[in-house]
Amino acid sequence: MLQGEIRKQGWVYKESALLRQYRKRWLVLTPERLYTFKKERIYDAPTEEVDLRQCGTVKSADDVTNRPFSFTVQVPERNFFLVAMSDAERNEWVAAIGRATTESRRVRSYSEEVEYQEQQARLAALNRNKPAAPPPPQDVDVVPQRRPATFT
Repeated sequence: MLQGEIRKQGWVYKESALLRQYRKRWLVLTPERLYTFKKERIYDAPTEEVDLRQCGTVKSADDVTNRPFSFTVQVPERNFFLVAMSDAERNEWVAAIGRATTESRRVRSYSEEVEYQEQQARLAALNRNKPAAPPPPQDVDVVPQRRPATFT
């Protein structure tokens, strides 16, 4: 299932991971994910799902693939090679995925900051409600000093 609003969608060719063959796929970009599907506008079973927060680079890849209008989406576990239908389409995909990648990182950083602030507030509340530390224990072996006896 898709997570988030659709930012861009359209047909591309995607290189398969095992056979290195290009297959036509419906590519869908949401604010935090990139999906591929076998059929247009049928979003029930993606063939690929990329978390854009993990995306490193999105750039033209004509020189690597020897195919015009190609681009790559690099994530830690794999480089996805895609081919758009035109140079303009490729440029639109690269720009849109790049923007979504930057935004997804910003959202994550903001949410992490919110979580940190909430955690700090919880810790401060716990410290306010914590009883004061007990006084240090007295040394019971200490004998009180005697005063000299005075006779009158």
